[in-house]
Amino acid sequence: MEFIKSFIKNVKRLGVNVDSIVVEQNGKVEEKVFNDIKLHEIRSCGKVLIAMAYGIAMDDKMICKRGGQLGLNERVYPTFESLVASLPEEAKNWTVKTLLTHSTGYEKMMLKASQVESLDKLKLLDIFFETPIKFETNTHFTYNNFEPYLLSVFFKENFDVDISDFIFERIFKPLEIKNYIWKKYGKYCAAATGLYLNYKDFHKIGKLLLDFGKYNGRRVVSESWIKEMTKPQIACPDYYKPERLLPKLGAGYFTWISRDEIVFRDGADGQFLICDYKKNRLISILSTQKEMSSVMECLKGVI
Repeated sequence: MEFIKSFIKNVKRLGVNVDSIVVEQNGKVEEKVFNDIKLHEIRSCGKVLIAMAYGIAMDDKMICKRGGQLGLNERVYPTFESLVASLPEEAKNWTVKTLLTHSTGYEKMMLKASQVESLDKLKLLDIFFETPIKFETNTHFTYNNFEPYLLSVFFKENFDVDISDFIFERIFKPLEIKNYIWKKYGKYCAAATGLYLNYKDFHKIGKLLLDFGKYNGRRVVSESWIKEMTKPQIACPDYYKPERLLPKLGAGYFTWISRDEIVFRDGADGQFLICDYKKNRLISILSTQKEMSSVMECLKGVI
């Protein structure tokens, strides 16, 4: 496949620390492993699994502790009200959709892995709920690790199951993913980060996006939910950079919407799932590269 050859040339020319790439198009798969890392941290790419889990739970008509059926408009305030000393007034308007679209109103990125290292994992909610909120709920997109973590907490508190265990049963088992690690912050799955997979299993996650919830012909996530995840749900003008190979034109549910029917998910240090729906092509890349843009440079002239 010329795609792989061109990519390898660019990796060598630019000196980028790519660990693996898998390209699948029209049923044909090619791969190149530069560094065989048994379990690779996929960073924020794990967020798509959180969104998928909520779609499955909603299709299952799971009932929250307050008695209501889980839905996008389910308010999350009552759950967190019982877990922390005080909540910002703005949180009363937060719904599941608010968290899925990073539109809680915070101004800056929160819950970075580097921030959390020195903090008491049992007090993360108290610590981060003290951060002032600048924007009105559901009006402004600010990329954040806090909202996926809140979805993890909400899931555990309402359904008495860790969201990582739910994902194992409902997604990993059908995809035959057995070997993985997903870190916890306190008693809750970290959700936004901390997931380690091998490169082949990482690619399987992208297959669910490209094939609208099916894997090897088996329905895992509903087609309607994958379509909701991968269509524009909120504008993100602060993150739009037209000079980029894949400019972020909008955001779905923990996905980025780009040009020419391309939807992708990225993670720190150069992790990528890229779905090109027009060409029926999936690209999965794992890297150890602080400059994520360098990894994308390797795709110039290729996609």
